[in-house]
Amino acid sequence: MESIRRIYIKQRPDAYKEWEAFLHAANIRPEGNVDYTCGIYEGDVLLATGSLYKNIIKCVAIHDDYQGGNYFNQLISHLMEEIADRGYPQFYVYTKPEYSQSFKYLGFQVIGHVDNVLVFLERAVSGFDTYLEELKKHKKTGDVNAAIVMNANPFTKGHQYLVETASKMADNLYVFVVAEDVSDFPENVRRRLVEEGCRDFPNVEVLSTGNYMVSSQTFPSYFIKESEDVTRVQASLDASVFKERIAPVLGINHRFLGEEPLSVATEIYNESLKSTLEPDIKVVIIPRKEHAQEVISASRVRRLLTEGNIEAVKDLVPSTTFDFLRSDEGHKVIESMKTRRK
Repeated sequence: MESIRRIYIKQRPDAYKEWEAFLHAANIRPEGNVDYTCGIYEGDVLLATGSLYKNIIKCVAIHDDYQGGNYFNQLISHLMEEIADRGYPQFYVYTKPEYSQSFKYLGFQVIGHVDNVLVFLERAVSGFDTYLEELKKHKKTGDVNAAIVMNANPFTKGHQYLVETASKMADNLYVFVVAEDVSDFPENVRRRLVEEGCRDFPNVEVLSTGNYMVSSQTFPSYFIKESEDVTRVQASLDASVFKERIAPVLGINHRFLGEEPLSVATEIYNESLKSTLEPDIKVVIIPRKEHAQEVISASRVRRLLTEGNIEAVKDLVPSTTFDFLRSDEGHKVIESMKTRRK
């Protein structure tokens, strides 16, 4: 008789090896960024497996001899119960195009896709359509309606320079702050610092990405072969969702990016974004602001903070960000960063 059991892949090396071999047989690479894994067993024989990261379903595989049966429904239903028990009202999955129909049968709806590579689906009562309806309330008229998407971890003078430069070239500028809470600075703090740092630009409005632009930390890479391809696919997915679903709601016709001399991955991301968005949305790349002959970056700020060199940060961030860093709340964030890096 079959049973669903949790697989402790991080606690038991033997369980990890069994799971890894099962995924490899299904042409899936194991992914480290999961916090729950389960399997359907007949006795001690693994027939199917699936994993979660927060409310994202990952690494779903069914043994070849049991495809087309009830195991898929049984597995996904179990994972959705686990997500619901965690208190999440939305369920997300990234899967190969050939498997998307199976998720549609379970009530999932397509948000975006990259041809022949992957499909991004959601099941939620108040999901993507609700998010788009909220965005509609912020639409303004103008010839040049532009957007910037940033994580701002934290908001620096580099970010501020990008916003200021773009705001001078646009009638309306929407700054989207990544909502995903996987950064050193919590989402509510990052958004607040962006809002405070942009208050002098009257044509700028700060908005949230919702759950519809993901970070590299949670983007699933388990069925994509090479790391460079992962970056390109993530950028293509983000760009297609933005171009086809988000931009039309606000009439966005320009997207501003910061030049990326430091990170090869971000440079690849920007290239893929540009190739997907244009010609419908004009992409403008702004050179990065420098200080002391070095580009200002959030990673540079975080490094200095973890080294305890907060005074060196003063020239790299707006006064609003620096005031936060010196506050009790900011001190807690910095100490948490230091603890995670030990």
